[in-house]
Amino acid sequence: MRKYSGILSIVILVVTYISLQSLVGKDIGSSWVFIVLIGYSSAVLASWYSESGFWRKVSAAILIVLPAGFLVIIAIFMLGLNGF
Repeated sequence: MRKYSGILSIVILVVTYISLQSLVGKDIGSSWVFIVLIGYSSAVLASWYSESGFWRKVSAAILIVLPAGFLVIIAIFMLGLNGF
């Protein structure tokens, strides 16, 4: 099972994204934050639990790039608002 945990991590992220997309237009308030946190943390746990290999490296790279890319986009947006 540990052999496929890297793939499971990627699948968890995709399922989280699809579930959030299915809720677009519905009044869920701030529940989307909890859905993202649960999905991301379970993907991180699956990635850490997996055996060392290609899929662990791919899932770890995705799990690093997602929040880093989000922070970069937020920083660019804030700089744009300030007229930089």
